[in-house]
Amino acid sequence: MRLLILHQAGVFGGAERTTHNLLSHLDRQVVSHLTLAAPVALRAFMPARFDDFIDTAGLIQHGWFHDIPSLRADVRATEALLRQARPDVVLGMMHYSAALVTFAARRLEKPPKVVGSFRGPIFEYIRRYERGFSRRLFLHTAITLTARLADCILVPSQGTARDTRWRFFGAAKRIQVIPNGIDGAAVRQAAEAPAPGMEQLPLDMPKLCVAARLSAEKDIHLVIEAMDRIRDQYPCSLIIVGEGWEREALASRARDLRLADRVVFAGYRENVFPYLSRADLYVHTCQFEGFGYAMLEAMACGTPVIATDCPHGPREVLSGGRDGVLVSPGSAGALAEGITAILGDPERQQQLVEKGLRRAEELSVRNMADRYQSLFQTLVAN
Repeated sequence: MRLLILHQAGVFGGAERTTHNLLSHLDRQVVSHLTLAAPVALRAFMPARFDDFIDTAGLIQHGWFHDIPSLRADVRATEALLRQARPDVVLGMMHYSAALVTFAARRLEKPPKVVGSFRGPIFEYIRRYERGFSRRLFLHTAITLTARLADCILVPSQGTARDTRWRFFGAAKRIQVIPNGIDGAAVRQAAEAPAPGMEQLPLDMPKLCVAARLSAEKDIHLVIEAMDRIRDQYPCSLIIVGEGWEREALASRARDLRLADRVVFAGYRENVFPYLSRADLYVHTCQFEGFGYAMLEAMACGTPVIATDCPHGPREVLSGGRDGVLVSPGSAGALAEGITAILGDPERQQQLVEKGLRRAEELSVRNMADRYQSLFQTLVAN
């Protein structure tokens, strides 16, 4: 089987981790030829288990829907890419790549099987952050056509599957839910590395950790607000791993609340596991989330997780609250109560550690890769 993966991304996050894990664990006896098409900046973060690499920086000009003319131009570039790679199956990671491979394949005389991977509830993003009727109509139309025309839409959670069916009219029979997976042994090995910046945290306080892109939808300011609410009862420190345009606003808020000496920004780190493993509690505060890979990474490190019960990933990753603590989204008060409930009960904290480790074993990367591979084989056979 010849497989092409198109992944238009400029940063390394949860979706990119999924592509990394897939490349690492596909059976190369089954996938006889593997082509990765991505911006060259992403190549350094991926294992060299592909036969060909195509730098899309000079071919595909965008990583997200801009307008109709640019979409058409990127589809034509993707068509040329498909003609060059000649795949049996093409996987478009995330909504824009999925749209490009779906539309481009339909321009070919002998199109490959097309799998579009929707990594999150895109309707929530459009509703919150896109403005203007024509803009929203364009996005909704492009994503709906992708959901309707692809041979398969692959999603990491049941919530994202519902979002695709209800909001974008995806056919239920062509939507496949495959949760993200993790390699526990590799995580434990990576976690032994140093964690620069952790030494700046006060030694006498429990350590909270956030690992995320510093953007508005991640709602990281809630953690700082919650720390302020419990500063007398349970004073905590916080290390934030990641970069983004919200960094200065978060640092400013920490200074305003006189918490700057307790909050450390570690910046972007390719290896987040040393930070996760050294924390007493991992905090996940997204407004919406397709899966929430960092939660799984924290659990694999033996760190308990508290998360906002946002649409849709945290509830599924944490098994409805059995394997972690869920609190109301957007509420610093609810988050503060949840943090104190965990830190104030060492026995419960240890139970969450054990449950999280078991959950990480259930969501293994081997199982994820096998299910992807089985899906590709079924599509080709049919």
